[in-house]
Formats: sequence, structure tokens, C-alpha cells
Amino acid sequence: MKIIKATESITVEHPVFLIFGQPGICKSSLGYSTKNGLTLDFDKGAHRAANRGDTLLIDTWKDVLDLMDSADALSPYDSLTIDTVGRALDVMIAYLSAADPKKFPGGNPSQQGWGVLKNTFRTWMANLRAKGKDVLLIAHDKEDKDGDTRVVRPEIVGGSYAEVMKVSDFVAYCYMNGRERMLDFNPTDRWIGKNPAGWKPLAVPPVAKAQTFMADLFDHGRMALGAISEESAAITAAVADWRRKIENYSTAKECSEAVKPINALKPEMVKVAVKLLLRDRTKALGLTWDAKANAFTAAKEPAAVGA
Repeated sequence: MKIIKATESITVEHPVFLIFGQPGICKSSLGYSTKNGLTLDFDKGAHRAANRGDTLLIDTWKDVLDLMDSADALSPYDSLTIDTVGRALDVMIAYLSAADPKKFPGGNPSQQGWGVLKNTFRTWMANLRAKGKDVLLIAHDKEDKDGDTRVVRPEIVGGSYAEVMKVSDFVAYCYMNGRERMLDFNPTDRWIGKNPAGWKPLAVPPVAKAQTFMADLFDHGRMALGAISEESAAITAAVADWRRKIENYSTAKECSEAVKPINALKPEMVKVAVKLLLRDRTKALGLTWDAKANAFTAAKEPAAVGA
């Protein structure tokens, strides 16, 4: 068991990407632009991809289990594309239904069945990451109505939608803008997304010029997640350092001298946190802020009666 301290960064070596969009928009071709990739073709549509690479046609979940159990079948590959994740879950349901019909009456998951499905999918994703593979999930889109607003989401069955969203580090909608294919990781009022890197919408080059598009994007995603983790660790360390200093302040002079450097702190998150620490310390010391003197002063004791 390894506990990662708040001041330590977390390395994300193998992020999970989810890309969804309309059929026929070359989503499968993006899967073949990963680094040393293998596509698990659940939809049986690999023959339509313009730049088809290594592909495993999936008929039943046993095909996936055999692949995962093989000692060396995955060794040549750095990336796996699941095309599509919606169909993969259908195949998983069929397998689980045969193994435990009571939880999948008529082939449909009961409440317990949904739990089994989510756990099975989560374990599969964890095992792929443990094997050192980048994972690209591809999904078709569907339009849902949210009040008066129509929102485009990945077409993923039932309760599995939330689980797929949880395991995905990046989620992008693939669409056409005129004749240009776009990937947008930003959530909008029209589609969902997940964009920890803060990327602007990305134009996808024509297939012939996009042979390493997803491989490059995975590398950029790795760096972005690492930077976020490092920044978080740096913020925690900076606040902890100021906490140690402020806890040792015992005079109004010390507290007053800290105001200027605290106001100059960056980023804003650190400054806000440290200001709260100083506020709590001055309160504990019984100090008040004197605006005229621009400094903290000790609270004056009330004058004695008759003085």
C-alpha cells in the first residue's frame, strides 16, 4: 500500500480518452492513429477505416478474455482502441447474462446486474492500464433532451454511461464544421466533454496527414495531467510552508510584516488559503487590523471604571 502525500505529484502514464460522434465521421480512423495500436472491433466496421491497422474482430466476450489472458498477444502494442464502447458493453452483457441469468433476466441487467456490469468494465479498464496500454474508447452519439435543451452524449447503455465517464480522463465530441472535422473536449450546452488540459477545439487533419494524431494527443494529455498534478502538489506544499510559519507568529509585528508578501502570492488559490491562515492566527492572538496604521495591533483593554 502506497499513500501519496498531498505534496507529491501523481503520474498518469496511461490516460483514457473517449471520443464520440456521428457514424461515418472517421472516428475509427482516429483509432488507427494511436501509437502501435490494436483496435478491438466490436462494431465490425474496421473495413471502412481509411488507414486500417492491426485489428481484432470481436464476436464474444471470450475473445477479449483470451486476449487478456494471453502472455504475449498484447506485447507489441502500446495502445488499444475499443470500437465502440457501447457495443463492447452489449457483448459484455451477453457474456455475463449467460454466466448469471438471475441477475440478467431475459438478457437485461437487473439492478444487481448493472452493478456487476460496471464492476466488470471498471476492472477491464484497470487491467489494460496495468498492462501499460493507452486506451481510446470510441462511441456513437445520441441526442438527449434535458428540459428544453437538446444535449449530445455518447451512446452508452443504461447505468454504464456514468462508469465510462468516470474512467475517462478526456472526453471529446467529434463533429463537422463545414468541411473540417473537429474534436472539442470542452463541455458546452450542446454536448458533454471533459477537458482537464484546457484545450481549445482541435481541427483534425485529413486521414492521410493524421497518421499519428491520437498518439500525439495521448502524449500531450499525459503531460497536461502531470502538470496539473505537479501544480496541485506545489500549491499544497506552499500552503503547508506558510502554515508552519504563521503558527509560530506570536506578535502583531510578525503578522503585519507577513501581509505584503502574502498579498503578492501566486497563484490566487495559494493567496486565498494563506490569508485565511493569517486571519485565524490574528484572531487567536486577539489582534485587530488598524487601517490607519496599516498594521495589526493588540486589542485595547477597556478602561477601568473611574479612571
